[in-house]
Amino acid sequence: MSKSIKLIFIGIFIIFISTISANAYTFRPQWVPQCQFAGYYMAAQKGFYKNHGIDIEIKNGGPGIVGIQEVDAKVSDFTTAWLLAGIRMKENGSKIVLIGQFFQRPALLLIAKKSSGIDSPEKFSGHTLGVWPADFQLPPKALIRKYKVRNVKIIDQAFDMMPFIKGEIDIASAMRYNEYHQVLESGIKPEELAVFDYSKLGLNIPEDGIYVNEDFYKNNPSACKAFIDASVEGWKYCFEHKDEAVKLMTELANKTDFKTTEQKQRVMLDEVEKLIDLNDTVLKKEDFDTAVEILKSARIIQKEISLESLIGK
Repeated sequence: MSKSIKLIFIGIFIIFISTISANAYTFRPQWVPQCQFAGYYMAAQKGFYKNHGIDIEIKNGGPGIVGIQEVDAKVSDFTTAWLLAGIRMKENGSKIVLIGQFFQRPALLLIAKKSSGIDSPEKFSGHTLGVWPADFQLPPKALIRKYKVRNVKIIDQAFDMMPFIKGEIDIASAMRYNEYHQVLESGIKPEELAVFDYSKLGLNIPEDGIYVNEDFYKNNPSACKAFIDASVEGWKYCFEHKDEAVKLMTELANKTDFKTTEQKQRVMLDEVEKLIDLNDTVLKKEDFDTAVEILKSARIIQKEISLESLIGK
């Protein structure tokens, strides 16, 4: 083979490798593998991303890892994050863009025992309210402001429901697909609980949305569309093949330090299905406005943030 022919082959090979690399991206969910993210793992497992022309490497999230910060720093290409986190970072000058809003309702709840007499936000007065750190504390505090409740003792709550179960906390934070069911597993019956759903109390603040870096969004619009379209397929497959999805996520979770069971993951998947609208992955203007108002009232943001700036329009 002549030297010129060899050079041609080398050039073709370099172009081929570059093409493959250009279509390979990373995705960092905000936590370890669990059914909260089943649609994305299933889309990768079933080849849906590849069918749409992209190759996605899913990197586990977990303690100490903030996917949206990685996306801002261009360490990861795609991530999931709460709307509150996205707006807060945008106000701080972050170059992030929301390309899809999968969770259209919040998973975060407040719960109280009916035996305490707490059956409405107005009845919070004179009671203790447990809140988690960071963005988790914003919705409960916003609820108190909205309903003008006074004399509520806000206390730090660990990611553990035993203080609530034992009666040490009157009103507790809980994710509907996790801690709420931990309470039920303790023997407390659903009819014994008052559940405060933010989406039914005028504070619908969506959680898991898909974020990318602004530069990535501008340079890779087809990859962004492909990720959303393939993820929709992944979620649809999960909801139609729940046993398969639960098995996969349980196996992946049990390879981490956060062990789980198929029963717990099935509960999570059933609850997540109630939060996702596969026919609508667009953030609603009214939900964006609600989130902005919460952040302003908490004096976390001061600048004016538009929906268009968040979604890259």
